[in-house]
Amino acid sequence: MGLTKVAIARPIFIFMLMAAAILMGWIAYNSMRVEQNPDVEFGVISITTIYPGAGPEEIAVQVSRKLEESVSGVNGLQEVVSISQEGVSIVTAQFVIGTDMNEALNETRSAVDRIVGQLPNEIEKPVINKANTASDPVLTMVLKSETLDNQQLRDLADDKLKDRFARVAGVAQVAVTGGDQREIQVQIKKDRLLALGIGATDVWNAVRAATINLPSGRVKRGSEELSVRVLGEFKTVEEIENMVISVSDRTNPSSHPVIVRLKDVASVHDATVERRIYSRLDGDDSVTLAIQKAKEGNAVEISKAILEPQFGRPSLVDQLETEYGIE
Repeated sequence: MGLTKVAIARPIFIFMLMAAAILMGWIAYNSMRVEQNPDVEFGVISITTIYPGAGPEEIAVQVSRKLEESVSGVNGLQEVVSISQEGVSIVTAQFVIGTDMNEALNETRSAVDRIVGQLPNEIEKPVINKANTASDPVLTMVLKSETLDNQQLRDLADDKLKDRFARVAGVAQVAVTGGDQREIQVQIKKDRLLALGIGATDVWNAVRAATINLPSGRVKRGSEELSVRVLGEFKTVEEIENMVISVSDRTNPSSHPVIVRLKDVASVHDATVERRIYSRLDGDDSVTLAIQKAKEGNAVEISKAILEPQFGRPSLVDQLETEYGIE
């Protein structure tokens, strides 16, 4: 009641008080810095280490793994993800929301300093930074599984998730790292080539020609007109091994073409591409999908579309250990 009496008895004083509050608010509003894309601090710290000339596996064992272990005791740490590629180790530490990131940054630097002497002498000093909104990508998905091997996990990301995410409005690119990529390796038997007078280039050209899909025109069937393509894709390793190669015998140019199968002059192996990038989640092998937005893309809408269950992600993904990072 006292305040009400004062307001009634001294209206001019109350008016001046309100005017002062409005004036102070106006001054504060105009002094605030406004940015179209302001830097916002997230609970993420990255550790980038350059190791010139080192392969990804060497970096994963000698650098990334040791850095992961060193920061595992930092207060507020939620998870650690590392990517090891040729010449570079990138370790990303995600912290619980509300963590004092300045304190976390200091603890991380101290933890790294304690083990830097255990790292190879050839490395450059690790660079430790806090992430902000200027960092790409706008969203990362890290997949880990106890039932799928590294190749199956990579196939899932490449064949089912990458294209699906790329079709989301505003997405410019989806990059996949980690896991094993399937590769059919053809190793030439030099002694067999010499015996048959066949050049390695001839084998290469024959294999390349047999694996190309070519348009072969159109065929009319009644009122319909159908496109015809010659498919050169192989389904099994056996099909590749039994591919027929027909070339002239260089030891006797006038002779009839020598007809051999690929398995007669080469060995065919169902293998994986040599890894140049390693992705790890909490020390275990993983596959990472990094979603980058186009210039006109909306980061919030992109993240919302991909994370929504009705987006149609394969049910298999829900059975994996999946971590998301919003940059």
